[in-house]
Amino acid sequence: MSEHTRSILVVEDDEQSQKYMRILLSREFNVHIAATGEKAWEILAREKVDLVLMDLSLRDGEDGLQITQKIRLDDRFKDVPVIALTAHAFPEDRKRSLEAGCNDYVSKPFQWVHLKSVMEKFL
Repeated sequence: MSEHTRSILVVEDDEQSQKYMRILLSREFNVHIAATGEKAWEILAREKVDLVLMDLSLRDGEDGLQITQKIRLDDRFKDVPVIALTAHAFPEDRKRSLEAGCNDYVSKPFQWVHLKSVMEKFL
C-alpha cells in the first residue's frame, strides 16, 4: 500500500451489510458508505476514492449496474476500480457486471480473504 490510507466507497443499501463492511474494511481503509446512487455521487465528488464496492441491487433509484455505467462515462471517475459485490451469483450476473464496467465480481456471501485479494489487484 502507498503512504496514504486508501479510501473505499461501499455502495450498499442494506444497513446490516453496511455495518459489516465498515467493520471489515475500517482497520485498513477509510470507508465511505452510500445507500443510493445519489449519495455515491456526492461522495465521489468530494472524496478521493481509490476503489468502489458496488452492490447491484439497490432499492431506491438506480441499481449498481446503472451507477457503474455512469462512473465509466465520467472522466473524473472512469479509472476508479469498481468491484461488484452482490448476492447475484449466476454466470450471467457476472457477465452483465463486467459489461457494465465493473473490474471484477465477488458474490455474497464471501470470504474476507477472497474479497481482500480481489481488492488488492486494483489498489
